[in-house]
Amino acid sequence: MLKKFSKENVTLGFYVIYIFIAGICYELLPGDAKTPNVGVLLLWLFIPISIVYFTYHLIRHLFLNINHFTCLIIHGAVWISIYVVLTVFKK
Repeated sequence: MLKKFSKENVTLGFYVIYIFIAGICYELLPGDAKTPNVGVLLLWLFIPISIVYFTYHLIRHLFLNINHFTCLIIHGAVWISIYVVLTVFKK
């Protein structure tokens, strides 16, 4: 099924769907200071999941000679975007 989509579309789709689900869970499922809600948990899980996904593309790009440069750019752009959004909302 994923053969129909390019690797760039799959990477971008992963990030869009993951962030969308985390946002929906943050808004719909309540939490308090002692028990964080599911959206916060998904945001914390986003860090290791995205690092593993980035590493997967990096290894394929460097050692298997499959061009994943655009996917690596997408990973970087998403990380920078999330950092910027979180620092803006922090203030």
